[in-house]
Amino acid sequence: MSIYKRQESECYPGKYAAIGTKGRVKPLDSDGLRWEFERDVHRIIYSQAFRRLRHKTQVFFFPRNDHVCTRIEHVLHVASAARTVARKLGLNEDLAEAIGLAHDIGHAPFGHEGEKIINNLIGDKDKDKDKDEDELKDIRGIIPSFSHEINSLRVVDKIAKLDREPPGLNLTWEVRDGIISHWGEDKETHELKPFDGDKELESIKYKKDAGYPTTLEGCIVRLIDKIVYSGRDLEDAIATEIIEESDVPPEIVDALGENNGEMIGVFLEDMINESRLRINESDCKCIAISSKRAELLKQLIDFNYGHIYYSEHAERYKEQAKNTLKSLFSGLREMLICTKRFKENEKLKDRLKNTTVFRVFEKFLVEDMDNCYNQWDPDSLILLDFIAGMTDNFAVRSFQELFVPQATV
Repeated sequence: MSIYKRQESECYPGKYAAIGTKGRVKPLDSDGLRWEFERDVHRIIYSQAFRRLRHKTQVFFFPRNDHVCTRIEHVLHVASAARTVARKLGLNEDLAEAIGLAHDIGHAPFGHEGEKIINNLIGDKDKDKDKDEDELKDIRGIIPSFSHEINSLRVVDKIAKLDREPPGLNLTWEVRDGIISHWGEDKETHELKPFDGDKELESIKYKKDAGYPTTLEGCIVRLIDKIVYSGRDLEDAIATEIIEESDVPPEIVDALGENNGEMIGVFLEDMINESRLRINESDCKCIAISSKRAELLKQLIDFNYGHIYYSEHAERYKEQAKNTLKSLFSGLREMLICTKRFKENEKLKDRLKNTTVFRVFEKFLVEDMDNCYNQWDPDSLILLDFIAGMTDNFAVRSFQELFVPQATV
């Protein structure tokens, strides 16, 4: 034990705090300064995949207002709120923070709309007549359904890069469990008891099969996720004049406050009180908010769906987003086929070398993910990993490079 480190249990004395880890996929030399979950926090925030979240949609595509939330602000908000709750409950703050930071790291460009588009491509739910039936069917045995929860685990396990290390962040089991089990769109549940049983994370193909997290810290993140996005999204909609303050139901304002900070404060205090009561007095491992606050949270989320998420502003360019991602799948697939995964066809490679997307895609496959795909992995798996990792900006830029005429003189 380093002289700089106290026992983990001294800092996180709660009866059910997660102390120690079940381990990592690959051994990692011990650290004389940090506990394992603390190390995960740093492995996440120093990764390329985390940095790209600053240019990924939270609700609105390409916000010109710098104060409107993007995906990176959202995960920072979740991580900070989760750490606060964990501290007050005597739980492992580092674990809560790590899960909060990485829970959305597998989001596709264009937010939930992009997620739907990719899922429809994989699941053949798109009924367009011009769709190539064979284009993505070979991926369904590997990834039968695309969701950011499942993909976030895939990203931290197999794709995300930390400096010049091999792909994959090699996080602890508990953080990985919290990531795949965070499902923030579960707006009905307000009492979460950690899953008590065996869970084979790598075999989970559908988010409904992930169940609740196995730690209280993971349950904190799952509940806080929807608290944080509901209040922040409301604030952004008011700031950008998509809705007026007067549109918000008075019963929500009276009970929760007039702004996002007040709302989060009310919910977090309620969560701390309710969870402490369940843990200490009833001796029940549980993270919860009261029934009264749960109903208000549901009303707030329902209001957001009706007035923000399905608003004309939020949905204005969803058809263009769909065309962009579909076209990128087709165009980049042709690039892979014609170059035999960048190993042949020097003439084509020479013609495309001045396009940014070609250079980035080649580097992704040949250098960043070298030896990560085998000859039996379908091209569509490579395409999914690459395109799902794109920022909104890069997806649009790539589309323009491949499909919009450029000046020749």
